[in-house]
Amino acid sequence: MSAQDELTRRRFLAGAAAVAGSAALGVGCGDDDAGAQPDAALDAGRPAADAAGPPALVGIAHRDDVEQAVRRAIELAGGIDEIGPGKTVFIKPNVVWPGPQPSRPAITTSTAVLQAVVKIVKERSPQRVIVGDRSARGFDSAATFDASGLRAAALAGGADEVYAAPTPAAAPGDWVLLQPPQYQEMWETDGGILAMRKLVEADYLINVPVLKDHRWAVFSLSMKNFIGAIGDSSRGGLHAELGGDPGPLGRGIAILNQMFHPLMSVLDGWDALISGGPDGGVIFPDGAWTTPRLIMASRDRIALDAAGVSLLKLELSRTTLASTDQAHRHLVAAVGPWSLPQIVHGIERGLGVRGPEGARLELDSVADAAEISRIFASR
Repeated sequence: MSAQDELTRRRFLAGAAAVAGSAALGVGCGDDDAGAQPDAALDAGRPAADAAGPPALVGIAHRDDVEQAVRRAIELAGGIDEIGPGKTVFIKPNVVWPGPQPSRPAITTSTAVLQAVVKIVKERSPQRVIVGDRSARGFDSAATFDASGLRAAALAGGADEVYAAPTPAAAPGDWVLLQPPQYQEMWETDGGILAMRKLVEADYLINVPVLKDHRWAVFSLSMKNFIGAIGDSSRGGLHAELGGDPGPLGRGIAILNQMFHPLMSVLDGWDALISGGPDGGVIFPDGAWTTPRLIMASRDRIALDAAGVSLLKLELSRTTLASTDQAHRHLVAAVGPWSLPQIVHGIERGLGVRGPEGARLELDSVADAAEISRIFASR
């Protein structure tokens, strides 16, 4: 953990203790989580990445073997050497939907990628590795972990616990009410945002999203993956903003991301859902997939999502679609990734680099390295 991350975490814990002893913040949450009290007023978090400092590294690797691709991408992104004995690591995959993976890949994190990430983390000898997520509203998290094969994959990799997060209504103690800057824009009546307690209290966080477009958010990559770390009622304000304009949802995603500080994000680009996300045609008949066979990794969410969008744009440019979703026009119209709402608002909130000049792509055995780099650098 960097010194700044440790400072942020200590401030959070200190704030939690202070606020728990006062009655200054007593507003409840939504109907299904009634009575929840805020545990802390989150501080402003880390400052925005400075383009004049060392560049944020984005590792992008291809190998015939998934585990070797994951290893190389993490290595290129700077590694995870901070993890060691006595530490708790929370690994957060995308476990949104309970469907079997072979028929509809890239909706959830792949079993092979998750197993590889867990195995690589376990090699650092932490005290405890937890793999956890809260599935989409309407789905039972435990059943989703089982049906997707992700519980078995986590355990095969060596996870000490698979945490299928219950709803806040069913287990209020499993959730903590936080107040990141500007939370009032969508969560004022709730008094904050419910975040997964085990995730925010872990020493290190590894984020493992999947490469897919999203009909309302334009894309679902590292930042969007953290919607799975907030409570069901806290998602209502985000989804009230659905429509043709992805701006409000992108802003909300950036606001809630201020609560989370991943050491590393590993983007599963082995398969890509380039149209019909996030459900891949389950609800709307427009799912389309490609097979980039790439893994991306970075400590910087903005840089990683910009690289992921660059790959989505490249895949769309050479694929003929029978039909397109709402995200298509935004992805195609954008010259590069830097004008899309999640990235714009993430930059405003100091979540990562301010532009391509603050990052460096480290590519290994990537056939489309030149095109991905060109799109990434475009503004």
